[in-house]
Amino acid sequence: MSTDTKNQEIIDKINEFIDKHDVKSLRDYVDKYYPYDLAEALYELEENKIILLIRLLTTDQSAELFPYLDPEIQEEVIAAMNSKEISEIFENLYSDDIVDILEEMPSNIVKKILRSSTPESRAQLNTILKYDDDTVGSIMNVEYIRFRDNWTIKECIEELKNNIDSLEEQNTFFVVDKLNNLKGVVDLKSLLFESHELKVNDVMDERFISAYTRDHQETVIDLFKKYELSIIPVTNSQKKLVGVVTFDDVFEVIEEEVTEDIHKMAAITPTEDEYFKTSIWKMMKSRCIWLILLMTLATFTQVIIFLFLKAFINLDIDNNGSLNIMSGFFYIVIMILPITNVISSTSGNSVIQSSTMVVRAMSLKEVTTKDFGRVLWKEFRVSILTGLVLVFINLIRSLIIYAIQFKGDLSGAIVWYTIAITSIALFLSLIISKLVGGLLPLIAKKMKLDPAIMASPILSTFIDMVSVTIFFGITYVFYVNVIL
Repeated sequence: MSTDTKNQEIIDKINEFIDKHDVKSLRDYVDKYYPYDLAEALYELEENKIILLIRLLTTDQSAELFPYLDPEIQEEVIAAMNSKEISEIFENLYSDDIVDILEEMPSNIVKKILRSSTPESRAQLNTILKYDDDTVGSIMNVEYIRFRDNWTIKECIEELKNNIDSLEEQNTFFVVDKLNNLKGVVDLKSLLFESHELKVNDVMDERFISAYTRDHQETVIDLFKKYELSIIPVTNSQKKLVGVVTFDDVFEVIEEEVTEDIHKMAAITPTEDEYFKTSIWKMMKSRCIWLILLMTLATFTQVIIFLFLKAFINLDIDNNGSLNIMSGFFYIVIMILPITNVISSTSGNSVIQSSTMVVRAMSLKEVTTKDFGRVLWKEFRVSILTGLVLVFINLIRSLIIYAIQFKGDLSGAIVWYTIAITSIALFLSLIISKLVGGLLPLIAKKMKLDPAIMASPILSTFIDMVSVTIFFGITYVFYVNVIL
């Protein structure tokens, strides 16, 4: 069964139970699915039905499902709930999961959640929220089980039984002294098979790996990789235990770091938002900064080509700064050919940006083949804005170049014709490159091919060919109809 068919079946069943007011059957049906699968299906369900569903489910079911819902849906659900309903759900969530939710919410929703929380929960959340987003403290869980070093194994087991809800799949536990200083670790196996009369400090391992609250998140990721751990204790500047980080806590961070690295390799300023949730202005800025820099660097290539061509054909520029050769051959060689690299490299970088962003969004399930029209519309708007910005930069860049080359004389019509040709070609090439880069990965996926091949040099080379064709085509039209 395909994902779309499965999702539609879930939606149909949920609608059926809600319409019949069959709460028991609804709850039993929901129990058959993982929360992630339910949340994915609910994306297509009407908003008012989702709110009603959350209210009809048991508190445990709602708490399991809620973190997987889309942030926009979470916001609408919270806005529709009263303080008691919010409190019941959030009291069943781990503190780090709540923080993840809060980070996606507007201030009014955050305030509503905090007002609905118990003083103890607010204190736990504030402990995490005080740390910078990229630190270990911001992803740690402050709800964990710890043992005193003077406890017996029996007392430790009793502590486990009394705090079973705080386990979060934990099978390694931390031992502290009366001042909460971290002294060692003990695993579940030791607790189960060692004598209950032994002290926990007799069986604990004093070798342990810990992270500091102010460490960068990448530090704890490296610790997980290096030591193959499932949980790492987090200490403050006084070496006191303040939280724990599990592998599932860093999984999202790893995903974000990988996305950031991929975007950087494609000359994109990293953004934290999902593809469709990133505004066209923000997306334009994330791409334009690097395109401007790369186009500026390509200018040096333009100058080098110009200087060598000038030397090869021994072109003379008279004292007035005007060209003494106006034939089509020399116009193409001296004025147009050096700019070719600027147009092709900018278009090539642009197509790689679009394809990389879409391919990454597809791998994260943010974009599917059903979003062809949405991607087309988004990339088109981004390309228009990007094109306008780069045309303006190209105007400034060209004026500076030609002012230097022609000793400050920019009165010649040939200079302005060349700037116009370059700007039009650059604008059209950017639009085409953005659209091709955004849509070809979706087409590849539809054809059962790996979308990643559309973020490769093949695509860049293809766009180089297209942009050069556009550039020389426009040049020919201008030369025949305007310049001659």
